[in-house]
Amino acid sequence: MRSKRGIFWYSLGLTLLLLLPMILTVAFFTDQYQKQQLLRQASAADSTLRIEPGAQGIFPLLLVIQQEEPAFLLVRADGPQQTLTLCALPGSLRVNAPAGTTTLADCTLAAGAGRAAQLLCGTVATGESAAPALHYIAATPATWAACAGSDASVRFDTAALLTPAARQALGYGREPVAECTAAQAGSLIEKMQGMLTGASAQADARAAVWAAFARQNPALLAAFPAGLRSQSARLLTDLLAADVSALEDTLTYLSTRPAPAVDYVTAETAKAKGGVCLTDAGMAAVRDLLS
Repeated sequence: MRSKRGIFWYSLGLTLLLLLPMILTVAFFTDQYQKQQLLRQASAADSTLRIEPGAQGIFPLLLVIQQEEPAFLLVRADGPQQTLTLCALPGSLRVNAPAGTTTLADCTLAAGAGRAAQLLCGTVATGESAAPALHYIAATPATWAACAGSDASVRFDTAALLTPAARQALGYGREPVAECTAAQAGSLIEKMQGMLTGASAQADARAAVWAAFARQNPALLAAFPAGLRSQSARLLTDLLAADVSALEDTLTYLSTRPAPAVDYVTAETAKAKGGVCLTDAGMAAVRDLLS
């Protein structure tokens, strides 16, 4: 009996001695595998680019100032390029229509800002590409001032647009810098336009002033969508709630950049029957903003 028990314990001990190294080996390699997996996951997480909200947003917008003679401002907010570009368009700009041609102003008065945006896109579209998408927002000057923040102010150097004689006539001879709030911007623009000749030069006055507002007051960019929401009952737009939220992300992103590029470009025009038309250079400038 003792002999059988001895053999049993001896066999068990021998078996354990043989299995234990194998068990320890398997446990070791399992532990190493798990550690390698954790390291790979951590490395992958560290190498993943963190994209800020709005960093990839691109929004071309046609802003329409609703008044007796509508005015137009084409804006491109570009998150990837970190730029905000403005381009004022004359109301007398001829655009292609199904029945021939019309002007942006006449189209807006007759069929609305949305139709004006469609005809503008169709006019600049080429045979190689379809007409680009262009959202629109239309509001009165008072509503635009409320959206921007009526108390927002800017110091605008009139020497950038006006000759010394024109500045003297407007009272900016000795001090060319004009100070105005968003509510006063329309009056300043009209005064400068009265001293400028040519549809493109007059339109540039609008783009230059509002570009100065955006450049000098980056916080206005982030606050602009909230202004749109607060004035939603007083404006016309095809932007949906999701579009406004995406626009807010992009404008907020731009407002927090160390040095976002805020500027305006000129849409060169030439005289045409019943108004003006875009030159080749003007056409290219508008296409770039809509691309």
